[in-house]
Amino acid sequence: MQNAYNDFRLFYNQNIHPELLHLEQRRRRLVRLLALSGVLIAGVVAMQVFVGVFVFTLLLLIPVVIWISYLLFRVQVFYQEFKPRIVGLILDFIDNDVNFSFAGYDPKGFISKKQFLESRIFTTADDYAGEDRIHGQVRETPFELSELRVQEFSPARNKLDYVFRGIFLIGDYKRWDLHGGVLVLPDAYRKYLSRSERAFHLVGGRRVKDNLLPEFEVFFDTYATPDIRIQDVISTDMQQIILQFREMFQQKNRQKEIYFSIIADKIYLALTQDKDLLEPSLFANNASFEAVSEFYSDIRLLLEVVLDVDVMN
Repeated sequence: MQNAYNDFRLFYNQNIHPELLHLEQRRRRLVRLLALSGVLIAGVVAMQVFVGVFVFTLLLLIPVVIWISYLLFRVQVFYQEFKPRIVGLILDFIDNDVNFSFAGYDPKGFISKKQFLESRIFTTADDYAGEDRIHGQVRETPFELSELRVQEFSPARNKLDYVFRGIFLIGDYKRWDLHGGVLVLPDAYRKYLSRSERAFHLVGGRRVKDNLLPEFEVFFDTYATPDIRIQDVISTDMQQIILQFREMFQQKNRQKEIYFSIIADKIYLALTQDKDLLEPSLFANNASFEAVSEFYSDIRLLLEVVLDVDVMN
């Protein structure tokens, strides 16, 4: 784990940081242009008020509107280009691992609502949106992932509540002989996931504790159908990977949790995010190793879990 971190830090210094500095220069030029434009537009407005001639005002309004439209376009381009450039570099680094390969990245694409609900982790998705669809393979296992923002109508209040916000991954082992299912939910979120638990009970799922680490049982509730042997799909290494990741962010006082399920020959992983990662700011420095490193770590964790299950199958 430490070697992977050191390798990524070196890659960041050599490849990602220079790109962030380039984007930072663009951001500063854009901010200066916005500030100068604000002063000029204020001067034009003052001139219009002073002259008070309608025709003159109308003639000045046309270039002002065109210039404001141009500025909004420049800002939109900055936001649209920032994250794909950095994510592309992160994927290039992960792709160097012989176990992982990437086939495509679509900044505007995302996993479908139907696939999301097929995981049985969540049961509702009244408002559904996403971005940054990535697909490839973990060894012989095809996968796709994307960031999702899923909300439901609150039964008690006239508003939308978050169901899930984070990274959602689907891996397909293409093993038609696999049957049954496993559902693993964070114990801290039990009261919010009672519908998921009840729905899994309806297909034969029951709470299991055998062949699980005691410390894993403390933080996660595990359910399985009768035709699944837990030791065949959830290894000790997988449990330790998840626990180490969870401990790391608990020490930083971060609210992040992981859910997963294995339904027939597919694995579904949902990793919550308590803040937007790699979303640029127009008025603050975006050259942050911490944000880039966390996005990399999140993707890497999900792929490592898929890899562990792939090895067992």
